Amino acid sequence: MRHGGRPVQALAMAAAVLALAVPSRAYYHYVHYLTGSAPFIPVPEAFDLNALPNKTVTFFVSDTGLKAYGSNDSFSSVLSQVKNAAAVWNSVASSDLRVAFGGLETYNPNQLSATPAGDVVFEELAPGILGLGAHSMSATATVQTGQNGQFFPISRGLVILTNSTDPNAGYGPGPSYLEEFYTTAVHEFGHALGLQHTWTAAAMSQDVIRNTSRSRPIDADDIASLSELYGVAGWAANTGSISGTVTANGKPWNMASVVAIPPQGPAVSALTNPDGTYTISGLAPGQYLLYAHPLPPDAVTYTNTGLALPVGSTGLPFVQTTGYFQTVFYPGTTEVTQAKTFTLSAGQALTGENFAVLPRSSPPVYDIVTWAFLDPASRQYLASASTSTSAYIFLSPAYGETSQQYLRIWAEANSMNVTPQPATAMLLGGGTAPSGDIQIYQGYILMDFPNTGGLTAGPRHLVMTFQDPEGTDVVVVPDAINVVDSGPPAITSLTQNSDGSVTVAAAGLTAASRIFFDGLQAAVTVPFQSTDATDGAITVTPPAGASGQNATVTVFTADSQNSMLVQSANPITYAYSVANAPQITAVTPSALPAGFNADGTSAMVDVTASNTNFVQGQVTVGFGTSDIGVRRVWVLSPTHLVADVVVANNAALGAWPVNVVSGFQVVEQPAAFQVQTPNMTLPTPALPVFNAVSYATVLHDADYGSIFGANLDAGSTAQVLLNGKPAPVLYASPTQINFQVPAGFPVGPTTLQVNNGSVSALPVYLQIDSTPAVISSAPSTPGGMSNAASSIQTVNPGDVVSVQITNADPGIVSAPNRVAVTLSGVPMAVQGVTSLGGGVFQIQFAVTQSFGGWQVPLVVLVDGSPSLSIPVIAR
Repeated sequence: MRHGGRPVQALAMAAAVLALAVPSRAYYHYVHYLTGSAPFIPVPEAFDLNALPNKTVTFFVSDTGLKAYGSNDSFSSVLSQVKNAAAVWNSVASSDLRVAFGGLETYNPNQLSATPAGDVVFEELAPGILGLGAHSMSATATVQTGQNGQFFPISRGLVILTNSTDPNAGYGPGPSYLEEFYTTAVHEFGHALGLQHTWTAAAMSQDVIRNTSRSRPIDADDIASLSELYGVAGWAANTGSISGTVTANGKPWNMASVVAIPPQGPAVSALTNPDGTYTISGLAPGQYLLYAHPLPPDAVTYTNTGLALPVGSTGLPFVQTTGYFQTVFYPGTTEVTQAKTFTLSAGQALTGENFAVLPRSSPPVYDIVTWAFLDPASRQYLASASTSTSAYIFLSPAYGETSQQYLRIWAEANSMNVTPQPATAMLLGGGTAPSGDIQIYQGYILMDFPNTGGLTAGPRHLVMTFQDPEGTDVVVVPDAINVVDSGPPAITSLTQNSDGSVTVAAAGLTAASRIFFDGLQAAVTVPFQSTDATDGAITVTPPAGASGQNATVTVFTADSQNSMLVQSANPITYAYSVANAPQITAVTPSALPAGFNADGTSAMVDVTASNTNFVQGQVTVGFGTSDIGVRRVWVLSPTHLVADVVVANNAALGAWPVNVVSGFQVVEQPAAFQVQTPNMTLPTPALPVFNAVSYATVLHDADYGSIFGANLDAGSTAQVLLNGKPAPVLYASPTQINFQVPAGFPVGPTTLQVNNGSVSALPVYLQIDSTPAVISSAPSTPGGMSNAASSIQTVNPGDVVSVQITNADPGIVSAPNRVAVTLSGVPMAVQGVTSLGGGVFQIQFAVTQSFGGWQVPLVVLVDGSPSLSIPVIAR
């Protein structure tokens, strides 16, 4: 998101070490064509899920830090944004790929490791560049086959961020506490995972046309694109597809962009293959318009910062078709009201939707940026006919309010010296009329769209037509304006409470608001409470802080607004107290053997420290290498934790650092851990341990568990010890043991150790959860409940939703902080728990962000124990 001044264009680097890159079936991935003629079958570059531990790619951050920081910024704040950016891609439910933040490393571009991974480094960037992203492959990489088809395996991802968050640096997005630093990191992570640019305003769009936020970090186009590479089995069954061709004068057009766009909702796009064919997959059920447009002139650049051209089997690129063409809606019209509406259902494939386009010498405009004026005093967006702007903040993208008489948009062509005036302009979706008074004012297109009633909140798409000597042309700007019910929040006070919590009072606060200290969300202790019609308060516990840190406090709302829209000139900060430097005092064991098979060597590692504040859920433990994977961390006290780790097969031998990131505290101990030669006789249980019935990675007392691995049984005498006491073994072989957790076994972490009859494995930690709650009704917004067996429910950002559960402790009514609700693994804002009688409890939670209209799992956790999930559609 951009605000406050003229935006700079964000460009993403096509991996410099890659020689081949081409478009996939529906998105512009880094892929190869194995033949030089039709039919073109794209083979993308992607991480090999089978080569990743638990299908997880871990990104490590260079411990060199940045050379300069903006006011109140710090390395720990930068780390918090990087960690959150990785978590965004980890939350895509339709993808089998998990993405993790692995802590710090001593970066070496030639670092060898047995396990594919990613790196985050900091460099001085060229002026106007916000970040770069890339990935690399082995020189000997060959085509592999996975559950989503053929691919070339990626060995390493790379994210390059600015080495200065000083706003005067002339490059980069500025201080890390600004939203643009976060959205830039999300974008560059996408490149590292195998995604290229699109033109839909989603996360993988260039910054100049991107409209993402903390509350909408990725959108449908990004989700579909990642799913094409890493989708879970059957992921496409819940979506539809549209395919066809784009030709001009009877010849195929290579690298035309075809976009499926709903009247209101996120767009999904594709680029054509060299034979002009395209397929847009991953379309949520609903109605769409379809249009084809040429790539803008800056899409492919000589600096390799734009799209990488497709390359065929000969090693030569398939250059994009020379020139441009008239943008048209299907079936070939420049009049959007004459465009065909496609209705898609789940699993439906529409084929033969072909475009025959007319060449032209240039597009009328491109890289359209939209703006709005915001009154910081009233927190309202300017919608009057007046052009006086001296008292207002000029911000991008544009915003408008549902109550305004007009939605006003200022627009400019970011990459052109002069922005021409359109002949017509309209917003898709109901509630507005076309702009009847379009003018050029001080170089900007000024458009007012009358509010005709029934206007609802959400992003809206702008469609403009232009007249020039070559005729009429169309320019579509997806998500050109964010329509909101009210203006952005503004913090009025921070109150420190005696228990360490902080009460944040703000105007424009809602139940779905989230409080962030720099890049970390604060845990809510008292949910939102309104103090009047526009103001409210939320009480939170600040994340564990670094000594003397001044953290910038920001309120983020579910409608893509935040308090920095009005308070960036004078940010609200929270001062952490000065404390002694944290230190790691002991790591036990301090050495483990490398793995000798695909399962690696698993063990629990105990870490004690001083002057730390370890908090469950805020801690990352790393060893500076992807060959030592951390599967789970348990916080036992503010200075004591235990981590389950796995040392990979063929891991590099030698000494490695141990680092812990807890909130904003960062502590590292060099050469504190040794990887030793493999022990071929050691029993090696693989992590995680599975539930033998559900195959989930959750166990309760009396459940049956399955341990897989090697050397687990040497003669039908294997033992499984839980906290040193034998558990019943039901089946044993060298590669699998089935056991039962004794009835009444205590809830919490326990030590698990396997003895194969002659040798004991290294102990690991295992979580025994309390009996899970059962979701007994599907979620609903006010207006009634529905049965969980009925059709899938839809929730929207900002909704306050109710869901009913059974099989829970009545104590959750008086202690609602024991309850958590997640959508696609992302925590929502629990507002309260009430008893409905008969052992039924109703949980109210607010939906804090968008999920692009995709189907995602909803889970209720009580005391950390997760329920079985139910599907919801989250817009």
